[in-house]
Amino acid sequence: MEMYKIFPWYEDLPSSTLDIYEPNIELFFETMYERLMIWKRRFVDKKERPWTKDKILDKYKFTNVYRDLDKNSQWEIKNIILDNELTLKNLVWKIMVFRFFNNPKTFTFDAKEKITEGSLFNCRKLMSASRWRNGIPDFDKYNEDEFSDFIRVVRESGQNPYTSAYLINSMATPKKDRDYCYTRVVIPALHKNINNIIKVVLSSKNPEELILEFKKLPGVAGFIAHEFYQDFTYISKYTDRKFMKWTQNDYTNVGPGASIGIRLIYPSLEGFKSQRKAIYLLRDNASKYLDKISKQRGEKTPYVTFNKKTRKYEIVKECNITLHQIEMWLCEFQKYWKMQIGKGKQRSEFVPTTKNIIV
Repeated sequence: MEMYKIFPWYEDLPSSTLDIYEPNIELFFETMYERLMIWKRRFVDKKERPWTKDKILDKYKFTNVYRDLDKNSQWEIKNIILDNELTLKNLVWKIMVFRFFNNPKTFTFDAKEKITEGSLFNCRKLMSASRWRNGIPDFDKYNEDEFSDFIRVVRESGQNPYTSAYLINSMATPKKDRDYCYTRVVIPALHKNINNIIKVVLSSKNPEELILEFKKLPGVAGFIAHEFYQDFTYISKYTDRKFMKWTQNDYTNVGPGASIGIRLIYPSLEGFKSQRKAIYLLRDNASKYLDKISKQRGEKTPYVTFNKKTRKYEIVKECNITLHQIEMWLCEFQKYWKMQIGKGKQRSEFVPTTKNIIV
């Protein structure tokens, strides 16, 4: 944690001599509970805003506790994962292409809607995502030049092709721009290696084998490798296809944000292995803390599951919080803590846009 001394919030961290800082473990699960209740009040109870009395959670953007309830993942699930007509190769290919960009607007882009007099691409061949099933070219029809042209047209329209949720790594092509990196190096490499990726997923002896295979791709480090892993867990969760045998409780990453979150709760823990154990510990204690909060607040924690038959989300009684959800909320929790103390990067304001997140 020495590197964190350069940040203004470092002096507010609990003493590293403490094994556990109880106020923060309570706050961790209180914020998790409240974020789950925001989803329930908004989409299940269909109440009008405000959906919470917590001023920070009400005003600023925080991801859902269940990653698959976020709008980007919802688009991926509805438009790619639930498409039964996709072959396995096409399914895996489109999942991974989507997550590299993680921006539904890119894969619903219509050039005709963007053309204005004097626009840079007005005289070019119109390039629209609607030409491709799911907005992404099929594996067998993928053409590097064509896809590169498409991303250029998206860029020239004034739209960022990539997500704003996290930084897209362009270190695979130093001194080249991001669009070149992804259209000329990253996506072509993915296309070349998709058969081997599928082979490793099917034959893997442990989740770590998958992560190592993902990391062989240019532009892929720990974070995006973990994202691919989570996306692959959706295949069995949302469909009857059999692909990856590993679940969200078989592996988790410890990203920089989660590491800070762990430091807030278990101040003396250092190192990847020790901090990873902390995620297991929080997962195993989630039910105890959330049940306690439920009794205090008078409303049961809304644990969410997906019913494959009805293709709708349902609330269940049993706690189903996974390692992944703990890791992700640790990252969100440390952002909340920084907002609370008024130090570090502040969150962007939350502007509701999605009317219905139910598939």
